Amino acid sequence: MSSKDKPLPLSGTLSDLALLRASNLDLSSLLPQAAAARADERTAPTAEQASVERSYEFAGEARAALKILARGDVGKEGARAENLKSRFEELQQGLEGQ
Repeated sequence: MSSKDKPLPLSGTLSDLALLRASNLDLSSLLPQAAAARADERTAPTAEQASVERSYEFAGEARAALKILARGDVGKEGARAENLKSRFEELQQGLEGQ
């Protein structure tokens, strides 16, 4: 990735954040329930503390997803899938020609 490439363009990020806010979606509901179980094991946290913890976990998961995207793993797997698809199509054409 060159220095000119922006992994998260500001306009796209702001648009995504606006859509999330408008959808009234509680992002913490998308996280696994393990975080809630760990929170219950400790002292009973307030709703705000639990929300902050879920937010931190969400941010960690988002960072992990961005690292995967930055490494290009998704693109590599997509290219691999396209390669396999074309090979199967060639095989199918060969079998139909016999």
